[in-house]
Amino acid sequence: MQDSINAIPSIRYEGLNAWVLLALLITACFSINPASAQRPSLNEGVLALPYVVSNETAYSAELSLIPDSDPIRFELIASQPLALRDSLDSGSFADNKLFVTDIDVNGLAYWLELLLIDHEVSTATVFEVLDFGVHAAVISSNLLGLDTQPQWQRLPGNASDIGVSADGSAWAIGTDERGGGFGIYQWLGTTWQRVAGGALRIDVDPNGIPWIVNDSHCIYRLQDGTWQRMGGNARDIGIGADGSVWVTSGGGTYLYDEGDWVGVRGSGVRIDVDPNGVPWVIDHTNDIHQLIAGRWIQRCGEARDIGIGGDGSVWIVGTSEDDGGHHIYRWSGTAWIRVPGSSRQISVGPDGYYNNLTMEVGIGSIRVEINDTDYARIHASVGVGETAIKGFSDQQVDNERSFMSSDSYYYGEGELEIDIEVGVGEVEVRSR
Repeated sequence: MQDSINAIPSIRYEGLNAWVLLALLITACFSINPASAQRPSLNEGVLALPYVVSNETAYSAELSLIPDSDPIRFELIASQPLALRDSLDSGSFADNKLFVTDIDVNGLAYWLELLLIDHEVSTATVFEVLDFGVHAAVISSNLLGLDTQPQWQRLPGNASDIGVSADGSAWAIGTDERGGGFGIYQWLGTTWQRVAGGALRIDVDPNGIPWIVNDSHCIYRLQDGTWQRMGGNARDIGIGADGSVWVTSGGGTYLYDEGDWVGVRGSGVRIDVDPNGVPWVIDHTNDIHQLIAGRWIQRCGEARDIGIGGDGSVWIVGTSEDDGGHHIYRWSGTAWIRVPGSSRQISVGPDGYYNNLTMEVGIGSIRVEINDTDYARIHASVGVGETAIKGFSDQQVDNERSFMSSDSYYYGEGELEIDIEVGVGEVEVRSR
């Protein structure tokens, strides 16, 4: 790594508030467990990077925080070549920039971007911090499965995989062997109806149209009663409530875009997609990853399958065995909460929370989901960040953005009112 770094020129960036980052680094020095060897960590001023990819070569590296540096700088003190492997959450070095995707600080996942400093400025191998931030978690007020335990209803038939669309259409892969895998079935409300073809994996787009992956890893979509080959190859397929179609394969993870599959680095064995088109992937070691700003961020826990509902709720089948399969969990925004029951595969249907208000508040985010439309007024205001009201008529919504602050308004003919104000470290929600 040192050889490839030495030959690269650099520029200087003055835009970061060094004192904010310094406070973060000082906190991390005293709070991160150094035993976390498989993910980046900061302990006693040493930034340990267990796996970084540079020019198709992998390294481990250690960088030491330079005391009193402003802007914040780190010096490379050790690096060691490693065997190249497929990893979703590796750091990367390219175009003079070192990007660390995920550093755990007091339970929050931070990212860090550093720039290599020109050797005319420093004789050592020195990196300067360009930017950093926390990976925002969407906190939903829809807490079914957290405060209320679901009741499982037995449906007829047997299945090896299932897909449910944002409109509630349910399709399944049976256990009866067919050409291409196993039989394909559509739920008609009281019974399953078989359609032609065979597959191993299935998901359903917002219009109720199923997409499948067969035992040759080929991808098909049902179009006017006929299975249409969509190109590419996959292990699994996931479709978001916004219509985004993603697949994962041994060669990468891909988004369908007007006839083409656009790839991102990193592969998995299971995938599903949230309502904003963001994929969540389970890799071959059962680790869970979410794609944020083009980078794979590892979430806590392990899973064998994952499903995401039209409301954004994320469910997994864990790795702990139970009668009939493995434990089932739901994402709370910060942790996996176990719910009764066991399964081998999972898919999640819509639950009616279509209107939502989302506020990005600098570090983190707030999401308020509502299934009532009887509102006279909704107002959201944030000093630093962004607000947005979605799902209502565009004629009734006004989103205003200034240089730093943001306000969103909804005006209707109902009786209820909601005010949300975000200050520094405080959120107030009022309904009257």
